[in-house]
Amino acid sequence: MNKRYAKQTILAEIGPDGQKRLSQATVLCIGAGGLGCASLPYLAAAGVGRILIVDDDRVDLSNLQRQTLFTEADIGQSKAIVAAERLAAMNADIVIEPVDVRLDLDNVEALFSRADVVIDGSDNYATKYLVADASVKFSVPLVYGSATGMEAMVTVFAPGQGPCLRCLFPEAPTGWVPNCAEAGVLGPLVGMAGCIQAAEAVKLLTANPSLESLAGRLWMFDARDMSSRQMSIKRKSDCPTCSQPPESITLTGTGAKLIEVSLAEALALPDALWIDVREPEEFSDGHIDHAVNLPLSRLQQGNIETPRTEQAIVYCQSGMRCRTAAPILRKAGIGTVYGLQGGFEAWQQHGR
Repeated sequence: MNKRYAKQTILAEIGPDGQKRLSQATVLCIGAGGLGCASLPYLAAAGVGRILIVDDDRVDLSNLQRQTLFTEADIGQSKAIVAAERLAAMNADIVIEPVDVRLDLDNVEALFSRADVVIDGSDNYATKYLVADASVKFSVPLVYGSATGMEAMVTVFAPGQGPCLRCLFPEAPTGWVPNCAEAGVLGPLVGMAGCIQAAEAVKLLTANPSLESLAGRLWMFDARDMSSRQMSIKRKSDCPTCSQPPESITLTGTGAKLIEVSLAEALALPDALWIDVREPEEFSDGHIDHAVNLPLSRLQQGNIETPRTEQAIVYCQSGMRCRTAAPILRKAGIGTVYGLQGGFEAWQQHGR
């Protein structure tokens, strides 16, 4: 018995056979944020043979409150690469592969084809729905997780055996829904959700029939009063995704790639129109001088007039909403749309 894994191999539910399955498995983790930073160390420590980490983001000071794989020295570095280095230092027996790109329609099939289980550690609805639909289309079990504010949710979507994300939520919210970077989140809560995701992944990979996954059940936790409950999820016969044959499922992309610019680069574009896509109350609390307020919620509804300009620099609070707003603004007739890296927070940090 390998001493490293002795404490879990001795468990009747895992045993030598389960440990062997773990060592031969590949887990694809979408996102190295709060959820990924919590689930990844436990997957690496458990001896999962290969772990793919997909994330095109860079470490920011605001991440350190909950993304515990990173340190102050990592600020500005690739999350995927730094996370891979930390995990490799934890366990030299396994292979950690950083994929420093954003998951999209161009790479989703190739990545899913390599995975036995997918961990959803993403922080936006466009990616979550792409991942969930791809899970059904390519028949790869998905461990879903989300955490915002003081609440978290985790479930397992097992293609062919239970419901999918669209059985629970047929469509993504159409208005602006803040993510944890904008609405805030309790760091330990994200860690709890990520740890549960890791446990569910290990259960799926060891394939012991005595271990019951969260498939068909949504686990919800509220850190305000430490209450938790489970809700049954039923597979819908008219589900827009899992009621179809896999070959008939059409994946929806995460939007056109946004051209991101630093504050210095943005200031070097004197003729560009500055567009603030935050909500009016956010705009009134402080904004960049001469910026036009075009709230994302109204842009998505198509009930706001968009100025005509050749170039625009779009920003929100931290940068996430810009990715959704950019294709809408392009379609409205703006020639080139740039996104301000770090959003309004970057502007404030530089004392503008």
